Amino acid sequence: MRLYLVKNGVPYDVALSLSSSEALAHYVVFGEFEGNKWDWKEMKWEPRRG
Repeated sequence: MRLYLVKNGVPYDVALSLSSSEALAHYVVFGEFEGNKWDWKEMKWEPRRG
């Protein structure tokens, strides 16, 4: 997850200093920017519908 944040422009030292909940929040936001949908109940990405 942390490398995904770095891939999306978060500086390496910042990505590694985030708490688990902060890292998850960033992860979800960046994923939703790419058109994904996060399932909060299951805590995983919903499958993309083609």
